[in-house]
Amino acid sequence: MMAGATGPWRLIATFAGLAVLALLPWVIDESNLFLMVDVLIAVLFAMSYNLVLGQTGLLSFGHAAFFGAGAYTVALLQMHLDLPVPVGMVVAPFVAGLLALVIGFFTVRVSGMYFAMLTLAFSQLVFAIVAGWYSFTGGDNGAPVMPPDFLFNTINLYYLTLAVVTAGIVVIRLIVSSPFGAALAAIRENPQRASFVGLNIRLYQLAAFTVSGALTGLAGALRASFHQMAFPSLLFWPQSAEPVLMTLAGGMHTFFGPAVGAAIFTVLNFFVASYTDYPLFIFGVVVLLLVLFLPEGVLGTILGKHRRGWRRQAATKPPEVVAAAPASSPEPAAGSMQTVQRP
Repeated sequence: MMAGATGPWRLIATFAGLAVLALLPWVIDESNLFLMVDVLIAVLFAMSYNLVLGQTGLLSFGHAAFFGAGAYTVALLQMHLDLPVPVGMVVAPFVAGLLALVIGFFTVRVSGMYFAMLTLAFSQLVFAIVAGWYSFTGGDNGAPVMPPDFLFNTINLYYLTLAVVTAGIVVIRLIVSSPFGAALAAIRENPQRASFVGLNIRLYQLAAFTVSGALTGLAGALRASFHQMAFPSLLFWPQSAEPVLMTLAGGMHTFFGPAVGAAIFTVLNFFVASYTDYPLFIFGVVVLLLVLFLPEGVLGTILGKHRRGWRRQAATKPPEVVAAAPASSPEPAAGSMQTVQRP
């Protein structure tokens, strides 16, 4: 969003961005369209995660569990119950949300580094179960996913992903703009004060953690449908590091900052992986440089400069001279001019 943009301009910018994304299949080739599908899935993953980190102030290292839960829901429903992929995509956020509710019930009781370590421990526990349960999940061989015929068409897959990701972002936007989102921001800024005004901090944090886990599961379901496979690596700890890096790179205090970070991460990962076996290490170095020189993230820094420039312009603007209203008192005289500082 543009700094200082008002409602109509914000809507115009949003619809212009959607129009550009809708036209992409007719502008770029198929290989780049595949890359865009990956970018969109990463965008939903990062923005769902930021509901916990940027909005609530909780640093989670366990979101890989929900991402993998969404992917395995699609695969296992098809493998054991012969249910089609679209059904699995509908069920996936509920399964991931339920898992997030259980994990969150235990983890939101602590804060700070203890919370981060507990989420990591639960995530690794889920990974160990999935990787070792060969008879049900396929173990480290993974579980295959067979999408319906219409999803073998890259353009159809892109539009389905775009629609699902857009719907997820709209849900996140509604949450952030709601009184519930305002309460989460208050808890993030000052938990003690939020508690004094009557907010149940643990309950709000648990709700945010559950919703974030559910939307992350939806991103995982898209990933399994896209790659036609659910692997245990989707639940491993490096997968939890990805949304953290994306959010820091883009800016966790801006709504679309994680989306920008996700795009940078995915495109960089695509090109770096072609030349080295350590894309996460390379991106870690890039994020380190960004944090050192752009501590607010790429989008956060750009918007921050715009906002500061806009405020400087407003502060240096000369006061307007307007005609004084007729006064009942004799002074100043009727028709005289006086300087009025607008608020």
